[in-house]
Amino acid sequence: MLRGKRFQKFPVVIFIVSILIMIIVVSNIANIALSKSILSFHHKKSSGSAPVFKSHRHFFSHQSLSVSSDSINHLLLSKTSSSNTTDKIVILTFGDTKKSQYTIAKPILDQYGFKASFFITCNYANEGDTNSRYHMSWNDILALQNDGQDIESKGMNPVDLNNLSPAALNFEVGDSKVCLQNHGIISPNNNIFAAKYGDVWNNPSVINVISKYYQLADDGSANLMFLHCDGYSNSRDNNCNTYDNNGQLNYANGYSIREWDHNALDHKYMHNDQLIFQKFVQEVNSGIGFNNKKGLLDAIPIIAYHIIDNSLNPSSTDINLFAAEMKYLHDNNFKVLPMSDLGYDQSTNLMYVK
Repeated sequence: MLRGKRFQKFPVVIFIVSILIMIIVVSNIANIALSKSILSFHHKKSSGSAPVFKSHRHFFSHQSLSVSSDSINHLLLSKTSSSNTTDKIVILTFGDTKKSQYTIAKPILDQYGFKASFFITCNYANEGDTNSRYHMSWNDILALQNDGQDIESKGMNPVDLNNLSPAALNFEVGDSKVCLQNHGIISPNNNIFAAKYGDVWNNPSVINVISKYYQLADDGSANLMFLHCDGYSNSRDNNCNTYDNNGQLNYANGYSIREWDHNALDHKYMHNDQLIFQKFVQEVNSGIGFNNKKGLLDAIPIIAYHIIDNSLNPSSTDINLFAAEMKYLHDNNFKVLPMSDLGYDQSTNLMYVK
């Protein structure tokens, strides 16, 4: 009988031992997974601490993402709203219809789901249709629009708008809007004009013509643009009226939106990527203190690019530098916008982000 009772207890012992073994195994698996996640976190944290400028061939071999562009945009918007960082906004522009904007810059923008404004000179695009080495073709431009990029006008020809005859001025400004429309560029795009040299903001004759066709104008250089036109040291404006009470053109208004010219640094610092990257980081963060002090979004850096390649051209930005700058914006939760996301409130005479 005693022996029989021992055998009856034996299955219970086996059951208890099995449970203990399972607990030990599950615990070890959890510890291993936790260790891997910690190692991965530290690796990501250390690898993102400073930019590493590698060859552009290496960069393009690592472009594919497992997360869609829509998911990235949703993540950026949710992080912006939940962490109260709505002051971390940057606007990107590209000028002069350069081919590298489509072949090189666009894939990098696509990697992070970024949208920018591309200012098109019509006759450059016409040249691109016959010789696409230097300028985008109309098919390239339509492809940009189809992917949600903002397409705007930079005139019919690359000319200074100052001192043109009234007929020539209307042709450059007004006909360029029609030119884009005739090539399939539709609303809400094509509502902003960019002056070729950014030097007509104080020319009322030119501003009057631009205002007949466009709501806003990219015209001039500054570290920041201000939605309330009130942050410039040499201006007392507190709204964006085009003219003051005496009929004089205001220094800051919706037709003098100023941008930060990246090529000025590419040229000044002779393509020293590490130094230019530091200046870029300072620039995109420069409006945060102003916005925090004011308690609302007002100051926004507008970063202007032209050629994106490794030619060391004075008008070019190196590929790896551009890639590092876009990665910085993404990794630091900046909301990247095209200029078409700016609106103008006629009742308050202030600009705003749509």
